[in-house]
Order: sequence, then C-alpha cells, then structure tokens
Amino acid sequence: MRFGKDRSGLDTSGENGILQRIVAAKQQLIVAEKTYVTMNGMILMAEHASQVEPALRFDDALTSGDSISVIAEMKRSSPSAGVMDLDLDPAARAKSYCTAGASAISVLTENSFFGGSMVDLGLACDVAHEYDVAVLEKDFVIDEYQIHQARAAGADSILLIIALLDPSQYADFYAVATSLGMEPLVEVFDEAELEIAMTSAEPRIVGVNNRNLKTLETSLDVFPRLARMIPDDVIKVAESGMRDSDDVRRMADAGARAVLVGESLMTAQGGSSDLISEMSKISV
Repeated sequence: MRFGKDRSGLDTSGENGILQRIVAAKQQLIVAEKTYVTMNGMILMAEHASQVEPALRFDDALTSGDSISVIAEMKRSSPSAGVMDLDLDPAARAKSYCTAGASAISVLTENSFFGGSMVDLGLACDVAHEYDVAVLEKDFVIDEYQIHQARAAGADSILLIIALLDPSQYADFYAVATSLGMEPLVEVFDEAELEIAMTSAEPRIVGVNNRNLKTLETSLDVFPRLARMIPDDVIKVAESGMRDSDDVRRMADAGARAVLVGESLMTAQGGSSDLISEMSKISV
C-alpha cells in the first residue's frame, strides 16, 4: 500500500495535500456515477465500444518515425498553473493538435481540480480518431469502474499512477485495461515507484513525471535520473515541466521516446501548433 490503509492508496495520516484532496473528490464522484450507470452497465458499454471501434495502439503511436513523439494535452486548469482555458473546445483543440503533428492526445478528465469531463474525452476522441491519432484519458484512476468508463468514451489508453495504487491494484488495473485493448501509460516519480511498476506488471510504456504530485514542485532532473533504470525495450515518456523544444531535446537526449506536454501548449503565445511542430522534429 502506497500511502496508508485506505484501499485507494490515499494517505490517511497527516495533513491533506493536493493529491489527497483530488483522490477524495474522485472517490465521491465515482460513488455518484455508479448510481446512474452500474458497474455491470459500464462494463457492457466498454465491451460494446471495443467491438464497434477497437482501441488504437497507444504504444505504436509513440514509436512511429525517428523523431520524438509528442503527446499533446488539453486541460482547462490545474492546481499548479491555475486557469488556462475555461472555454476550451475539445474538438477544435484536438483538430489543431492532430494537424500540428501530435502523435497522441491526452485529455484531462478530472473535474474538481482540472475542470475536465468525460464529455471532453468523447469529443476529442471523435476528432482525433478521424486522423488515426490515439487518445489517452488522463485522470486519477482508483477504481476499475474508471477504466471501463474511459474505454466506453473512446479512450485508447489510460494513465495509471503508481503513487495512488498498491501493487495488487496496479496489476489488476493493468490487466483490465489491456483486456480492453488499451496499453496504459504507467506513471512513476521515484525509484520505489519504478520498482513497483516494473515488478507488478510488464508495462510497455512508462512515464516519469517531473512534477511531484504531493508538492507540485517540478524538476527536469527527475526523468534523466530514472530513465537510466528503465529497460531499453520499454517506451520511456517524459512528463511535465517542458516549456520549449530545448527542454524536449534534453529529455530526448536522456532517453525519452515521447514527451507529454500540456501547460506549455495551453498557454503558448500565438497558439500551440508551432510549438508542437518544433518539438516533434527532434530526433531520437
């Protein structure tokens, strides 16, 4: 168990930090959502979605070509950056990301702290899939229900944050996601989390978050330190803190095959297309 005795991995000791508050809000939302669509109902919806339109291979999307793959993220706000775009149009943003050369799109669906929703995810998926671009649902997954919910909305991948899960939960969630055709992005921040990620399942994609989710402090030294410990046959993704192509180049030099960039794209002066184009030209 990562933080305490709570099944979600939520730290039940000490003061509530931002991560604990996010998870607490998510727990309440899941309880409410299950009153509208039961677990069995959501499983059926996910299975139907997979039959109608199988998930695009997220791992393939991150390894095509000989340049860095940009996972372009959309979000309205965040605890670290504040308000970015409360009037976000997910469909329009997805189209701009696709035409600019993004290898995949990440949609932040957490509502209480990021202003996202499953509606955002569905709208982005509809557009991205027209361009054969895979979509990652980025949320704080603490319940199997969310995995089926993401697939039902059209997601091709989900984020599994090791900091939120005990090893058995992580292994179970990974198995559920892959059974639905989704290859998860497994996120770690330190050596202990990386060990759990690599020993409790066999992930194809591991993301190293340069931002500490407990303190929101960011350092681009985190990815280079951990990337050396990740096997070469695993797709390495650098997440957070990259503001320009120089930062992305540094991550690529340290072993990143892909980068997940959100805040810089949402706040880019003159639009995000040029920044995506610049980043996606960096060789790996």
